[in-house]
Amino acid sequence: MELIKLRGRTYYIPGATNVGVYRYRNGLCTLIDTGLHNTDGRKIIEVLENNNLKIKYIINTHSHPDHYGANNFIKEKCPGALVAASSKARLFIENSSLEQTMFYGASPMPGLSTRIIKAQDTAVDIEVAEGSTELDSKKFDIISLEGHSIGQIGVATEDNVLFCGDAFFSEDKMEKYPFPFLFDVGDHLKTLEFLLATNYDCYMISHCDGPLDNPKSLIQKNIDNVNNNLQLILDFLSQPLTREDLTELVIKKYDIPMNISQYFITISSVGAFLTYLLEKQLINMDIIDGKMYFYA
Repeated sequence: MELIKLRGRTYYIPGATNVGVYRYRNGLCTLIDTGLHNTDGRKIIEVLENNNLKIKYIINTHSHPDHYGANNFIKEKCPGALVAASSKARLFIENSSLEQTMFYGASPMPGLSTRIIKAQDTAVDIEVAEGSTELDSKKFDIISLEGHSIGQIGVATEDNVLFCGDAFFSEDKMEKYPFPFLFDVGDHLKTLEFLLATNYDCYMISHCDGPLDNPKSLIQKNIDNVNNNLQLILDFLSQPLTREDLTELVIKKYDIPMNISQYFITISSVGAFLTYLLEKQLINMDIIDGKMYFYA
């Protein structure tokens, strides 16, 4: 891991989840996300110490464990560090079992406690909302980027760099995961259309090999991917299918490796696509003989 300059006083630390860094003149810094686990936190602190930096704030873009899983380790090693998140994300960051409950719809079954779904509960010290937020006399623009996750935000620094969380995905990620995890398809598409109209000097997504100066074509490919999956589901629903039937077809179509966590991640995202199609009145739903069927 190393500290890489983007623009001005804005940097990032590359990793499985890229971590944003805003460097103050007094030797303190703000992090944007922290990674999945303590190992990530240890490496982040090491990189920052090598650059004579101490952590004052952490802003979490959203409540998936690979974005806040190292929060507690960093707070323990850096007393006084404060965590900021949106009010919606705060609920999940402070009560991480809610993520499992959301996937399962009840008290989670055994096997749903893997660290990609459940992290340690972390106290959120500061709630941030859309608009300008001042941390240690520097302004950060907080931008709503709903869709992939409840309460996801983007963070723009004074250097006109936007950290986008998982608002869109790299081509490598779309190739590896062609059926994306989304909580709300309609909000996700609105977020992508919004980002198409923005003009930041640099965009940083959480899972990519480096910064993006002009991400518009990539954002459009994300839109196309969502629309292709909507059409795929419409094609499958030429005959009535249950949500479980449809999930099976999606898993087989994309040859998605399965375990308990991945099954619920997939069926949850299938549900998001069904909700969107129902809202657009492109499909119907009926309950017949105790089963819920969807059909175009």
